Amino acid sequence: MIPIGIEIIIMKNFVFKSIGNFINLTSVLFPKWSSNYAFDLLCKVKRVGISKKGQEFFDSGTTTHLTAKGNSVVLHTWGTGSKHIIFLHGWMSNAQRWLPYAKKLDHSQFTIHALDLPGHGMATGNSLNLEMCRDALSQTLERVGKVDTIVCHSLGSLVAAYTYVHNPSILVEKFVIMGSPSGMDAIFTYFESMLGLSRKAVRNLGKKINSILLVPHTEVTLNHFFDKATQPILVIHERTDKITPFQPIEQALQDQHNIVQYITQDQDHNLKGNHVVNKVIQFITQ
Repeated sequence: MIPIGIEIIIMKNFVFKSIGNFINLTSVLFPKWSSNYAFDLLCKVKRVGISKKGQEFFDSGTTTHLTAKGNSVVLHTWGTGSKHIIFLHGWMSNAQRWLPYAKKLDHSQFTIHALDLPGHGMATGNSLNLEMCRDALSQTLERVGKVDTIVCHSLGSLVAAYTYVHNPSILVEKFVIMGSPSGMDAIFTYFESMLGLSRKAVRNLGKKINSILLVPHTEVTLNHFFDKATQPILVIHERTDKITPFQPIEQALQDQHNIVQYITQDQDHNLKGNHVVNKVIQFITQ
């Protein structure tokens, strides 16, 4: 008799591979339709709820509703300080993850901004892509003006990197990059492996993504961002991270002597430990 947990894994793998086989077949017969279908699937969001503390956190600040590429974005703001901080969450998260940081920052010195990206937190919708996120961040930068630090986690880090690669003149003095994928290619590889996509299906998907992004997806990498950025950067990553593996990040950090590194070995991908929060706060306030 097969244990229930293993049965669920087998069923999920069967479903994923079936979807992949469908995409592979249609990529030959109907390539444009197939690439649109694969792209929509890649962008589909599984929403995570807002906790009671999270809602209280949101209610304690001001809320501004924006639109990015026709999609809902919510900007939360706290404080009145002259130094502006922008926080960017990752996939299946929302702005409430930044509550511990907001508690430790002096609201008379800092104005804190945190985005709910499309399909996350208080933002409506059920899909998200990198260009939507870049547009949301760019609008926020235009509203805020000069920014002291952008603090990002996971996909949010890739958003900041993409935004900077596209427009290095953005007025940001420092970056905090936490738990980031190494680039768009890492997302490609994961999606390709999970669904068992053919080379043709992957090429079609790449063309679709390049029609959405403002720079080729091969340039959306942390390595490219690190090479171009002149601002101070703090990189935090868990050495045993199973969601965004550390090895590609470690390679990207080679010979990057101007980047502060804080590599943990007691966290997971979420990087929510107090010592992580304190390290970020120290970097912001130093």
